[in-house]
Amino acid sequence: MDAKAAARKTAATRERIKNALLVLMEDHPYHDISVPDIVLEASTARCTFYRHFPTKDDVLLACCKDRFEGLFRSMQEEPSYTFHDTSLGYYMYWQEHLPFLKLLQKQDLLFFFTKNLDRFLYDVTGQAGGEEQAPPAKLVYHFFCSMSAMSGILLYWLNTGCRESAEQLAQYYVSFLAEGSEGDKDCRFFREHHSYPFQPNYV
Repeated sequence: MDAKAAARKTAATRERIKNALLVLMEDHPYHDISVPDIVLEASTARCTFYRHFPTKDDVLLACCKDRFEGLFRSMQEEPSYTFHDTSLGYYMYWQEHLPFLKLLQKQDLLFFFTKNLDRFLYDVTGQAGGEEQAPPAKLVYHFFCSMSAMSGILLYWLNTGCRESAEQLAQYYVSFLAEGSEGDKDCRFFREHHSYPFQPNYV
């Protein structure tokens, strides 16, 4: 078997295993699903499972990463240069993948999703930028702060019935960034004086 054929076989096997877990999660609590259950649903062998995934959690993480990679690709295909356009693309993507989010919600696994989403986006953003050195701590904290706000809005939207459109969510996100700083006296001080009203040891 040549390298390309072997790679296709590996990808197909991994896909069967991932799909098997998602199918089982539709009808069974995640904590009750075992590796033998996944193996049976995927019509494969236990040794094959462990050749590709150390644990069940690694299968779930691979399912999440598939969606994360899809999000990153979609945002690369349509580059955004404003907070509004970036967040709109983010929320439109997750609206398209709502069934996956609802499955995680039903299984009380959204914490697993958000924890890994922010870290994944940070890693791939750095790789795409070709950064060889670690960025300043301030930029890292800014990144995770903005991503946590974006994912926090997404989670609230999920937990309250998904009533708003992607455009509405994007506007909530931008208004949080803009109006939140308007109401804070330290932010107003910075805009007026281009310095902070405290000793800037970290920023």
